[in-house]
Amino acid sequence: MRLAGWSVRFETQAGAVSVERSGSGACATDEAAFSFAFDGTAGALGLTARVPLRVTSCTVTFAHDFAPDERVLLNGYQSWTDATEEAPWAVMRGLDGLPEWGVRHYAIDAMGDYRFTSYEGRPGCRHGFTYATVRRGDRVTLLASTGERRGFTLLRTDADAGRVTFEPEVPARDLEAGEDALLASFVLEEGSEDAVFDAWFDAMGTRPYGGDSPRVGYTSWYRHYEDIDEETVAHDVAALARGLDAIDTHGMGRVAFVDDGWCRKGDWLAPDTESFPHGMAAVAQEIERTGALPGLWMAPFVVERDSLLAACHPDWLLRDDNGAPVTTGSHWSGHVALDTQNPAVRAYVGECVRTAVADWGFGALKLDFLYAACMLPHAGMTRGELMADAVDLLRQAAGPSCTILGCGVPLASAFGVFDYCRIGCDVGLTWDNVPPARFFHRERTSTARSLANTVYRAPLDGRAFGCDPDVFFLRDDVRISPARKRELLEADSLFGSLLLTSDDMDAWGPEERAVFQRAVDTLAERKRR
Repeated sequence: MRLAGWSVRFETQAGAVSVERSGSGACATDEAAFSFAFDGTAGALGLTARVPLRVTSCTVTFAHDFAPDERVLLNGYQSWTDATEEAPWAVMRGLDGLPEWGVRHYAIDAMGDYRFTSYEGRPGCRHGFTYATVRRGDRVTLLASTGERRGFTLLRTDADAGRVTFEPEVPARDLEAGEDALLASFVLEEGSEDAVFDAWFDAMGTRPYGGDSPRVGYTSWYRHYEDIDEETVAHDVAALARGLDAIDTHGMGRVAFVDDGWCRKGDWLAPDTESFPHGMAAVAQEIERTGALPGLWMAPFVVERDSLLAACHPDWLLRDDNGAPVTTGSHWSGHVALDTQNPAVRAYVGECVRTAVADWGFGALKLDFLYAACMLPHAGMTRGELMADAVDLLRQAAGPSCTILGCGVPLASAFGVFDYCRIGCDVGLTWDNVPPARFFHRERTSTARSLANTVYRAPLDGRAFGCDPDVFFLRDDVRISPARKRELLEADSLFGSLLLTSDDMDAWGPEERAVFQRAVDTLAERKRR
């Protein structure tokens, strides 16, 4: 892959201006001065405004002669979005095949990039965010952004044209005369997979927040879903303790998450008193008594439409240009985004997180649906700036000792901030859903697609954070074959940092315990290397 050129487009009171160049060096117009440096590995494009202006686009173009024996990966928008290696002329489809009323009704377009990224639907024209790789045999070429906190970077391939474009988000506000702006920064590396990813993370100076410590444990979601209460959690964490005591965990930490179902989404300070009459602090204490780190699920930047929060604070909701709340999905009673730049929202989110950690005693948080913080640029901030600000808010509120598992988040925003991060969609109780659901959208529930993401995003494990491949199943009441259940668990142990299940470990027999022991051995040995 080689540099072909760069272009910047901006607007001033006098009109629009386009600047295009090839190669490194400086250039200038009456309105702005540009500096582009590229040493064959690291590149950066900066601008100094000479007059007030608004940058509208920036593109760095690379040439590459795609070959049929290559495989191309373009990282999906957020945790749940597929990110797999495909042939150069593969097709990437958006939501064009779905009826518009269905997309609107179920807010299917809210979870991915569909509202702000065009899908061409032509062979070889695909896109992703933050990084892309081209693999031929054991050689990998990596093109990756080193500035995602400034704005997310869209990467596009056009295999027929032999082109890869790097399109960073540009500032979401006007630049003043004399103001400097770094528009793009990236690395272009070639070598073994380990070498190119090591070089990228070295260039960013990024390491996993909590080191590289694996954990084993439990989450309530994939057996009980929202139907949980004190007794259910107490039974399952006791079974977890008995199950883990019966094997050699090689000293790995234990964690147990109370997932969705303990309150109405948005009303995080008002747990369901019928299901949890003794309060959430008592639940955390019960988990801790079993020897596991107590974990709690929250979705801090979304709010259910029929929640008390939405009713009492409509001014806290993020709204579009027409004044309508910005939808983030159709789960529960439907949900919309909070405006993370509203001081009252920031104070409330911080209070909810601090309460869960400091008052209730949960030492781990699973923070979900985080993409809601960057649904649209606003307050003069790009999506990347909004998401970086939001994860920083969560880390600050949780405190340095709290273990954070991020989910539903554009991955680069979590680099070096969260201890663990989900790197695939939710698994399901079947292998790949019923046929119609297999084509709904890229973030859909699918065990098969989750497994693929576990494999293809594996280079992030231990570099960006500990990868969470989602849960494994060994129980009998899922419609997945024993061989595929073992395949899922094996991949989790080979490529992730968390081995979580929702199974009742008391129901496991000797065979299931032996399969699990082998996976724990594999994970422990890999992390010791």
